[in-house]
Amino acid sequence: MLVSNKQQLHEALLKAQPGDTILLNKGRWNNVALVIETSGTKEMPVVIAAEAPGTVQFTGNSFIRFGGNHVVVSGIQFVDGFAENGAVVEFRKNNEKPANNCRLTNCVINDYNKPGRFDNESWIVLWGRHNRIDHCTIGGKLTGGTTIIVELNDERSQQNYHEIDSNYFNGRLPLGSNGGETIRVGVSRYALTSSHTSIHHNYFERCSGEVEIISVKSCDNQINNNTFYECEGGLVLRHGERNTVTGNVFIGNQMPHTGGVRIINPGHKVSNNLFIELAGERFHAAFSVLNGVPNSLPNRYVQVKDVEIDHNTFVGCKSIVFGAGKDPERTAAPANVVFRNNLISSKSNLLYEDANNDGGILFQSNSAIVQGTAALAKGFSPAGKSGVRNVTYKGRCYTLPVHTNGVGLKQVSWMDADEAGARWYEPAGPALTAPVTYTVPAAQSKELPGIVAKARPGDIIQLADTGLYELDEPLVIRTLITIKGRDGEFKPQLVNTGAKSLPAFVIIENGGGITLEHVQFNSAYKSYGDVQTAISTTTKPMNGHYRLQVHDCVFFNFNESSSGCIRGTKSTYADSVIITNSLFHHNSGTGIDFSAEKDDKGIYNVAHLLVRNCVFTNMLSTAINVYRGGNDESTTGPNVVIDHCTFNEVDNRMQGCVVKLPGVQTASVTNCVFNKSGAGGRCIWFEEMSWDKLRVDYCNFYKSGRVSSFFNNVTGKHIYYNNPVFNDPSLYDFRLAAGTLKSADGKRLGVN
Repeated sequence: MLVSNKQQLHEALLKAQPGDTILLNKGRWNNVALVIETSGTKEMPVVIAAEAPGTVQFTGNSFIRFGGNHVVVSGIQFVDGFAENGAVVEFRKNNEKPANNCRLTNCVINDYNKPGRFDNESWIVLWGRHNRIDHCTIGGKLTGGTTIIVELNDERSQQNYHEIDSNYFNGRLPLGSNGGETIRVGVSRYALTSSHTSIHHNYFERCSGEVEIISVKSCDNQINNNTFYECEGGLVLRHGERNTVTGNVFIGNQMPHTGGVRIINPGHKVSNNLFIELAGERFHAAFSVLNGVPNSLPNRYVQVKDVEIDHNTFVGCKSIVFGAGKDPERTAAPANVVFRNNLISSKSNLLYEDANNDGGILFQSNSAIVQGTAALAKGFSPAGKSGVRNVTYKGRCYTLPVHTNGVGLKQVSWMDADEAGARWYEPAGPALTAPVTYTVPAAQSKELPGIVAKARPGDIIQLADTGLYELDEPLVIRTLITIKGRDGEFKPQLVNTGAKSLPAFVIIENGGGITLEHVQFNSAYKSYGDVQTAISTTTKPMNGHYRLQVHDCVFFNFNESSSGCIRGTKSTYADSVIITNSLFHHNSGTGIDFSAEKDDKGIYNVAHLLVRNCVFTNMLSTAINVYRGGNDESTTGPNVVIDHCTFNEVDNRMQGCVVKLPGVQTASVTNCVFNKSGAGGRCIWFEEMSWDKLRVDYCNFYKSGRVSSFFNNVTGKHIYYNNPVFNDPSLYDFRLAAGTLKSADGKRLGVN
């Protein structure tokens, strides 16, 4: 039966009988509420399908609700919209009608996101029993919330025997928060409930929403024969018991934070898996067995016991950790964990780390391929002359050892996009247009907002003059562009000549990103309205990541304490912010501010911040502020590098601070000069966890505040307290005079 509109579809569903097939006419179907209450039989299911796979697009506020039994939905693509209430696909109509023996197959959900980063949503929720998701392509999720959830908080959905197989999960960017899993099976409340869900033969490509790609929180599940490619995270047995992990391939290609398997709770079996070039550490390690919490609550860390780990192969992986996460709370060491018949090929003789060394890990009959002749750890012997097998995958050749120990290479599945997902789906590539350069003289500065609005990716806006560029509205950035002035001593200067205050000179909205070069930003020009921020992200909903690069720019006269020069707003996320060779002077507000996430849930505004060769002088408030609160362990950022910068007379208020980095997980402050800054409090403030990687070295502090950290171990051996002699501060030349202290790279300390 062929239907061409929503009314015909509704009528067909009311009449459907076992064995019927309802075909949707090709085209775009807007705001479709596909609620299915009919049922088929095992031999004669009801089928609802696109007329031809991929020819039907559900747009706008469209969703599917399975409410019957033995129903198949096939060949539909979700685009250009989002489900306003609930998931995109749910295997129940409502609380009273879970679905059983239903199937979603050959469908695509890609970039079907709500507008805001924390408009939390899940795309598919499984209820009932014996349901299946297969041969679907699912990716591009930008919002909070797990992509696929298997629910157990209903007895009719326990012992469910669902299958999630043969799907292509084609990417998920880091969320910068907990809640970015790709698949979750259960929750801690039902950790001791059996789910019997099978996740097999899927391909996960660059699924990096958070540390847990698959989060198993129930019992008796099977995760078999999947491939994880360059994923920043791992397969995590977070809660529950007796889960099986076998035949999976994890490939990192030495990309940062790529991980494998993490184990918590008792009774699991992990065998015949292949781990290749995984670069993650700690919770992102290639393999980790965690310490538990004595008498643990269900949502914390139950002790690992009675686990079998056998016939796995590790090739070129950075870290294998037993007793991971050991701290004053997690003191229950793993017990009766058998690590047997595994093969580790490593450039290091340190095959693994054991934080406890109490015999709880039983190493038996393992083999190792290492460089050098140092003695191997107990339970390991040299692999001898093992054979090798060359495997070409995604255009790269991997040389893998073949040995009686480790995985049998025929026992693993090398899944890819050709073997998983909707075969008909080919994502559209970006529209390729030659970049356009717009040359704008100062006399036409009021045309800048319109030029920015029509710009396409890669376009360049060249400010032709060195005088004032008068604006009375912000430049709103919705694509990737460059704005640049003339390179030289005299740069074009943006000013507000409108009567009203402006929120910012430059506002980055969803889809936007910008490079700014050789531009001055003057917040207070004559008696016109002020400008609160030079560069800011939007206060509107924004789910996309952005990048900001600032080079050789000047920021001054931001005279209100609530103002700032560069600012990330709440619920926005920068992949990278790079600020080089720039000057911040005579400002009352913060210079660089990524501290908008104050909920203390581990959320942050910027993943990577680099500030190099910049000067901050005569600043009433903080120069740099990056904040991440709480003790969540599911993310890897922020990462901050501050190098060759000079801070002169910055935030000397009582309890003031020059550089605030509380909660930052990786930070390096090197080759910097602090002169008469933070005198009423601190120069640098960390509030770190014991595993954070923080470093302050080759820095000079003269009449300046202290470096404050929780563990007091961040400063290196090259800390100085000399009176700096600058070339000419009156001309903002804060280069140190010749012959003064050298930095780690042989240059002068501070700005060069």
